[in-house]
Parts: sequence; C-alpha cells; structure tokens
Amino acid sequence: MKKDPISDKISPEKDGTAALRRENETLSQQVKRLIKAESKLYQYQEELDAQLKEYKDLYDLNKRLNATFSLCDIFEYAIDYVIQNLGYERGILFHRLEKSDEFHVCAIDGYYDKQDKGQVARLTIKQDAPVLAPLLAVREYLICKPDSEEKELSQYRVKLLMDEYFIYPLGAHLQPTALLAFGNTAGKADFYRRVSDHHGALLSIGNFTGAITSSMGNCIFYNKLKQALEHERSAQKALRESEQNYRQLSEALEVRVKETVDELRQKDKLLIIQGRQAVMGEMISNIAHQWRQPLNMLGLLAQDLQLTKEMGEVSGEAIDANVNKTMEIIQYMSKTIDDFRYFFKPDNVKVDFRVFETIEKTLALLKGSFEVHKIRTELTTLCDPVINGYPGEFSQVFLNIMINARDALITRKIADPLISIKLFAEGNRAVVSIADNAGGIPEEIMDRIFEPYFTTKGPEQGTGIGLFMCKTIIEKNMNGTLNVRNADQGAEFLINVWAAEDFE
Repeated sequence: MKKDPISDKISPEKDGTAALRRENETLSQQVKRLIKAESKLYQYQEELDAQLKEYKDLYDLNKRLNATFSLCDIFEYAIDYVIQNLGYERGILFHRLEKSDEFHVCAIDGYYDKQDKGQVARLTIKQDAPVLAPLLAVREYLICKPDSEEKELSQYRVKLLMDEYFIYPLGAHLQPTALLAFGNTAGKADFYRRVSDHHGALLSIGNFTGAITSSMGNCIFYNKLKQALEHERSAQKALRESEQNYRQLSEALEVRVKETVDELRQKDKLLIIQGRQAVMGEMISNIAHQWRQPLNMLGLLAQDLQLTKEMGEVSGEAIDANVNKTMEIIQYMSKTIDDFRYFFKPDNVKVDFRVFETIEKTLALLKGSFEVHKIRTELTTLCDPVINGYPGEFSQVFLNIMINARDALITRKIADPLISIKLFAEGNRAVVSIADNAGGIPEEIMDRIFEPYFTTKGPEQGTGIGLFMCKTIIEKNMNGTLNVRNADQGAEFLINVWAAEDFE
C-alpha cells in the first residue's frame, strides 16, 4: 500500500505539539505550587505594604504640619492629603473665625471646572445649621452615601456639588474651628475612593483628621504661647532646643522609613518577575499556535519537492521558488521568536518608549491563540504618545488584560467575540482603553478584582496575582493609574500614564 506523505509528515508534528503541551502543563503546575506555597507571605507583605504606605503618608504629613505654625498652611495640607493620599475627587475646607457663627470656604481642591469652583467658593454654613446638629451632639462625622435619604444631608448634595460625601469637624468637637467636607460626584465616583463607613476607611480618615486636629491645637497653643513668652529668652532657648531634638528624631525616622521603602520596592520587583513567570505557560502555548501553520507549510514544501523529483519535473525555477517560500516562512518564525524575546527581556532602567509600538508587539504574541478562538481585535489610535517607564512591564500589563478578556469571551461563549483597543490622550496623559463584549464584571466583585490572590477562574486556572501586579506596575513603577468599569457590552480597563513629551 502506498504511504500518504502528508500524513507521515503531520504525525511527528502532532507528537511535538503534545510534548510542548505536556511541558507547558508541568511548568504551569510548578508555578502554581510555588505561588500557593508563598501565598501567605504575599498576603502579609501586601498588608504590611498598605500599612507602611499609610504610616509613611501620615509621617510625611506630620513632618509638614510640625514644620509650620500657620493655620492656612495646615488647611492647605489637609485638603491636599484628601485628594492626593485618600483618593477622593473633591475636597472643601470651611473655617470659622473667632466670635463668628459662620463657616467660610478657605481651601478647595480636586476635579472642578471653573464655574463649579466659583460656586463652591461662595458657600457658607451657619454654626447652628440643622445639618451640623448631629456633630454638636454625639456623632464624630457626617456621612452621605449615594442611597442616603436623610433630608438635611441630601439637600447639601447640591450645595457641596457632591453626590456622596463626609463632613468631619476639626478642632474642639462641640466648638469646631473648621469643617472638612470631601467626596465624589456621581459621574466620576467609580474612579475615586468611594464614600463608605467601612472600618478600614474610617480608621484611615480618623488617623488623618486626628493629626490635623492635633496640629491645629498645637498651632493655636504655640501662637498664644509665643505671644506670652515673647520677652522670655530662656523659654525661647528651650523651644529651640526642643525643635532641634525633634529634627534629629525626624531625620533618624526618615532614614528608617527610606530603608523600609527600598526593601519593599525590591520585593515588588521580585513579585513582578514572578508574575511574568506565571504567564510563561501561556506564552509557550502562543508559540505553539504561531508556529503550527508555518511548520505544516514547511512540511508540505519538502514533500512537494520530493514528489516533483519522483515525477522527474525538477527544474531550477521550481527549486528557487520552493527555497524562497521556505526562507519566507523561516524568517516569519524567527521574527516570532524575536517578539517573544522582547517580552521576556528584563527591564533595568526606565526609558522613553512609544505606546503604540509596544501594543503592536504584544498583539503579535497573542495572534495565534486569538485566531484559534476566532476573537477579533480592533485597534484605534488617535495619537502616538511617548511615555517614560519599563516597556517590558507595560507589555506585561497589556498582555494580562488581553488574556483575561480572551478567557472571559471563551468562557461565556460569545457569538461574535471582540476586543476593542483605543489609544488616545487626555491633557498630557496617554490613555489606553481595552474593552470587550463579554458582558462585564459582576458588581459584587468589582471592588475586589485588583486584590492579590482573588480570582474567578478557580485554583486550577488562575493564581489571582495578574491584575494585582498590573496595578502595582502602573501605579507604583510608572506613576500612572489602572481602573476598570463596566461599559455598554462588557468590561473596560483604562491605563492612564503621564506622557514623556507634549502631543496633541
């Protein structure tokens, strides 16, 4: 019986693919076992990281507070901390002068347009206003959530131009010197820290407001003491010595904090490397997808040359055509390897790189697996920004988000799966939007998807560190933001990074 040359050629290739898959599965299991074994360590590290960041932020704030005896400076530091460190959209600070019964706006910060800011700047609150009555009784703060129906709180949504907010008294509780109001508008609430009475959030705010209140008391006391002891040189000398001792203590503490922060940054780098290794199995699978068709083509070309020889029709032109086609395929396979080497190349220093070029290279890595599942990708570029950072790590973030979108489309069996990528600018920031049509993320887990070791794929398919590492890379290593929301047909991730150069 005559053998089928095509079948003879394809069979070894199948064996090679099976071997690759077995190696892929073995490597994936080893990585998963390593991650499970170290999960507790990462959990404790994340908790320590969050606590140290909060303590460092409060420490930096206290340094600034203790360096000034001006209420105006303290108010500016307070409103800046609300926006930059606590992460709320808008903040307003009201001040009441001595012997006055009204609180007037003295500091505003956050996302306002010119008209809104002017409107809020003219706002006053009387000391005996009904909305403040709970503060003068027993409550430590006022909270108005999006679903709050309390009449007085709801009325102040319009006045404060916030749909959810806190109001905290600063100074003596029954006779506060100032009021701090902060929160979000409905349209942008999803991109900022939500107003919530969760214990952790209240503890962070309580520590912060306590530091401000203490500093205000120190400031008032210091100014009165300074007036009383203005002509007493001995007291002035003691004060200078106390300040010098405090500076020495602050410098020593600053050194310790810096050492701790440097150590945590090293751990972050190690975690990023481990996150990249966790997707190595996925990359091997993509190489198999990319090479399967070219290998088949090479086999067919070799068989075609053999059949032509057996038929006695070999010519120089036929050999040249066969060789040229073979070299084209080999060059394509070589380029595929170069693309994968680019992804795994370690990043040592920050460099300027074009976002569009990085996105194109990453999409090339995913081409094979996307074609197998008939997933379309649409890339729209409205600009070509340059950003400063680590291109390999940025590619890892984009790759993780694309893989998650692919898995969601496959799991939910979407009829016409599509991932839309859009590159555009907002001011001097480059924005990458990745949206799918897989139906979106359930609201009950929306706030948890960036938590370490949280996954919806099950222990055999997901490790739960992918999106956590994406957020760490963008927000800690590249000073950007990574957020997610549900759009019209599915989930939309937004990567937002400062551009390295001006662009329109």
